[in-house]
Amino acid sequence: MKSIREYHEATKHSWEKLYQDNHTLDWSNQPNPFRAYPGCSRIALDSSFEKMNDHLSKVWFHQNITPRSEPITPATISTLLYYSMAISAWKSYRGIEPWSLRVNPSSGDLHPTETHIYTHNILGILNGAYHYFVKDHLLEQRAVGDIAPSLWKMLGGASPVPPVIIGLNTIFWREAWKYQSRALRYCYLDLGHAMAAIKVAARGLGFSVTFIGGFSDDALRQFLCFDKTDEYPLLFVAVDIQQPVVGMNLKEIQKGDIHASIRINRLSDERVEYPLIDTGHALTSSNYDVGTSRRYSSRVNQPCKEDVQVIPMNTGTPAHEYPLRWTIRHRRSAVDFDGKTTMPNATFLFLMRLLCASLHSDYLRSGDSPLIIPFLYVHRVEGIERGVYRLDRAAGRLFLHSRGDVRTVARELSLNQGIAGDSAFAVSFISNFDYALQKYGDRGYRYIHFEAGFLGHALYLGATATGYDGTGIGAFIDDEVHTFLKTPASQQVVYHFTVGKRVDDPRISTLPSYANVHDDEEDV
Repeated sequence: MKSIREYHEATKHSWEKLYQDNHTLDWSNQPNPFRAYPGCSRIALDSSFEKMNDHLSKVWFHQNITPRSEPITPATISTLLYYSMAISAWKSYRGIEPWSLRVNPSSGDLHPTETHIYTHNILGILNGAYHYFVKDHLLEQRAVGDIAPSLWKMLGGASPVPPVIIGLNTIFWREAWKYQSRALRYCYLDLGHAMAAIKVAARGLGFSVTFIGGFSDDALRQFLCFDKTDEYPLLFVAVDIQQPVVGMNLKEIQKGDIHASIRINRLSDERVEYPLIDTGHALTSSNYDVGTSRRYSSRVNQPCKEDVQVIPMNTGTPAHEYPLRWTIRHRRSAVDFDGKTTMPNATFLFLMRLLCASLHSDYLRSGDSPLIIPFLYVHRVEGIERGVYRLDRAAGRLFLHSRGDVRTVARELSLNQGIAGDSAFAVSFISNFDYALQKYGDRGYRYIHFEAGFLGHALYLGATATGYDGTGIGAFIDDEVHTFLKTPASQQVVYHFTVGKRVDDPRISTLPSYANVHDDEEDV
């Protein structure tokens, strides 16, 4: 396999391939969803939480956010993690062992993303490298020392060292256990959801964030002592009071490592190897250039000629919006939609505005074309006729692609999953595939999935804030999506999503997320 394009083609779904697939889940070998670093000192995070009184619409669009003036304490870190990467609830069903839900969603609830914290001069927390042990909401101290300055240099930091650098790693085996070779896609999508979850929590606490996806994988993995583990660093998030600044040409390679613990818990008795995943991820790692990313025209191919312009997105303001704390902690992935509720026009336009936001990252530049184009299958939205629409995220406008009832086709394209047709609307996230690979090399494959997951989480939070729910769909019939939408060969579908009115299963009970940790404000 010479390029990531071959991996993408090899992992496309088709009805023929699905009928021939005889893969069954080995429940006795299911990976443990909780990574631990045994032997490390454990630091219980503060059970008190800082205030976070804004709404999603304010923090997402950076409207009148006042930078925090309070010092960063253990309570700050506790709040940041509790509202971005923590367990949000446990679910229980008779005869089945309870399973956890998290603030950041995951394909199949398998959670391949691990969270690491690198601290710098935080009151009450020693400088060092920490792993977030999600199950008990605490930090495991992997290494002691002021690691952040050296890490910041490797990441190309051009501003003062931020007090918090979050490292997001992935464990491919957790997803491959269920999704086999296609799991690489899902790990990258999950990373995008985590990016958005951290952004919202950080902004709610008065911080700015910068996403850093351009770095030397091998050097960082060795420096942070992950090279002898099953964890692969995918992205770093710089968190500071002022906007952290990263310069592509300033990245340095540090010698040695941080002498961090590499003793990890075993996730399952047997780890099945998937060479396509290993090769695919290696391809996205090797094409990173520490210098400036390749410059290509920002013009990308557009789909066939469309009909009328519908409406600009700057008018979308929801009539009602739940508080941010409640929204974050009560986000759920719906299993069923009622198939009849019509979404108010203002709510729909608000969700479209959320999708028009851009990422503040080291690899995207002002004026660059969005890597993801949302195509919407509109079923039940007030004032919007049924049909397929294309959202121009750069211009903030929605265009009619084709008229008609597309509930059945939306369902069929998403592997006959009823939620795609029973929703108010569904989405195909189409990537500017060739553009991303030309501009960033094979590493662009990560970036298109990061962006799709990021946008999916925006829909999750926006839907929850306005009384609706969402569901991410990683399984779809790739080429049939392109045939139906008549998209050019230079674009590829990477994610599906659907939003509607959830129908709950009364047989499933909800249990508290933690025995001794709870923020009363999340219930308001």
